[in-house]
Amino acid sequence: MATTKMTINGLRGPSRAPSLGRAGLTPASANLVALSHAECWALLRSHSLGRLAIVVDGRPRIFPVNYAAGDAAVVFRTEAGTKLQNGPGSAACFEIDDYNPGTSIAWSVMVGGILEDITEADDERSRALRRLDVEPVAPGARRHWLALIPNEVSGRSFRGGWVVPGHYLG
Repeated sequence: MATTKMTINGLRGPSRAPSLGRAGLTPASANLVALSHAECWALLRSHSLGRLAIVVDGRPRIFPVNYAAGDAAVVFRTEAGTKLQNGPGSAACFEIDDYNPGTSIAWSVMVGGILEDITEADDERSRALRRLDVEPVAPGARRHWLALIPNEVSGRSFRGGWVVPGHYLG
């Protein structure tokens, strides 16, 4: 069976699960692979659920959020509460990740920056960000828009440890 080569989140490999070597083992990556800025934004644009980390009363808190990525920002909707009270004007971190058990490839993307409340902002960028399709699955109206304006975007990818079908050997 012929396979085509493609880049899977920074790792070059076959478009189907890798063939198993001796004794059914697949080797792990020797190193982490840094994802390019473009790869990070492509992954951000192709997903809709991530985790937002902010500091609340001096302690880090992580919230799952539905989001959209556009115009060098990550936006999400919220209602009055912890994120709206503690987020705007403060440093925040946003993260998405995934793991494909068929290929043993894992990746993560992290965005760090400052949160802005763009709910009533009248600049062109804020209006464009509010036009993005953000569909929160959490209940409630979620009428407030927050944008994470990045000062850092990074990502990495790797192939998991030795794999025997049905078992992970680390």
